[in-house]
Amino acid sequence: MKSVYISIIVLAISAIFFSSAAYGNSAVRADKKAWGWLNSISKLTDEQVESYFAKAKTAGIDAVILEIHNGYPIGMTDTTDFTDYDAIKQAKRAAVFAKKYKMELHLWMWTVNRCEKNLRAAHPDWYQVSAEGNSCLDVKLYNREHYRWLCPSRPEVLEYLKARVDELVDIDGIAGIHFDFIRYPDVILPRGLWESRGVFQDKVYPQWDHCYCKYCRESFKKMTGLDPIELQDPSANERWVKYRYDAVVKLANALADEVHKHHKIASSAVFASPSESRKLVRQDWSRFTHMDILFSMLYYKFYDQPDEWVITATREGVREMKKNHCRGYLCTGLMVDKDTQGYLGQIFDYAQYGGSKGICIFSIDGADKVPGYWDALTSAISNMKEGGRK
Repeated sequence: MKSVYISIIVLAISAIFFSSAAYGNSAVRADKKAWGWLNSISKLTDEQVESYFAKAKTAGIDAVILEIHNGYPIGMTDTTDFTDYDAIKQAKRAAVFAKKYKMELHLWMWTVNRCEKNLRAAHPDWYQVSAEGNSCLDVKLYNREHYRWLCPSRPEVLEYLKARVDELVDIDGIAGIHFDFIRYPDVILPRGLWESRGVFQDKVYPQWDHCYCKYCRESFKKMTGLDPIELQDPSANERWVKYRYDAVVKLANALADEVHKHHKIASSAVFASPSESRKLVRQDWSRFTHMDILFSMLYYKFYDQPDEWVITATREGVREMKKNHCRGYLCTGLMVDKDTQGYLGQIFDYAQYGGSKGICIFSIDGADKVPGYWDALTSAISNMKEGGRK
């Protein structure tokens, strides 16, 4: 019996390892691996898509994380069929080029933030409600049309998202599923965005505090005897804050498990550091223990932080993941920026000093918009793979 169990484990590990190499190079070490997010290709020609894969390959990028579902999904209007046909189509298109250039392909889907018209029409009660009692379907949070957020506590939401995973994960050539927006809407924006968004957020304000939907209020009251809407200061109530942390953690781990059923890699984009994530978006990501890779979006200029903060924030994430016994590892995500291209290698070094495994850039298509960036990126990736700058 023991030998049977061992065989099953070996087969499972082999399946995950194989999927992680499709269609890439399985010999690439995690700490030397270069990743790149690529925004939606729905409106691009095949020639344009191939040019991104070709440039990324030349620069030394090993794996592409392709956005196949975003805030403006194409189609998805039939309330009798929720299949994301455009996402499937784009995944299959991209897989052709991933195979040609021998690169891993992971599919990037928006998770709690979902904007499809058929879902909004069929299940408006699944969407989050603010402490003021307003549904995010009726209010454009931060004046963003795409800020429409599902309630992560609802079992129906989990089942809906599992179905979206299942229709994508077995497409030929797909190495894994990448979850973005697996959090609450920003209760507080990063300090560097206040001016551009026209807000001042020195504390938690009710119009940005979610989710006070009927399901969450009843669930929390059943657990504690308290209705969160009646709390004098909900943001100071540890049990109510933890309830929302736990809802996102449970959703993330369940979706990772769904991906693993298909022997593929589960990853997630997360906010800059665990402490900032908990404070700003109720995302306690160091407890996403079932995920294989967590990509921290360490866009430090949004936080009005110096370059060296990349080290500090990365270390915090690695430390908390270890404390919580995460199965996966952390990979620092950095934004394409014309101001940093002259010392991009130094920023890469900061991430690795902090304990990041490899590096991920946002985004491949964004690199095309910054003159000279591809050359800087190629040099920085080459130095990383050769062991870091001297």
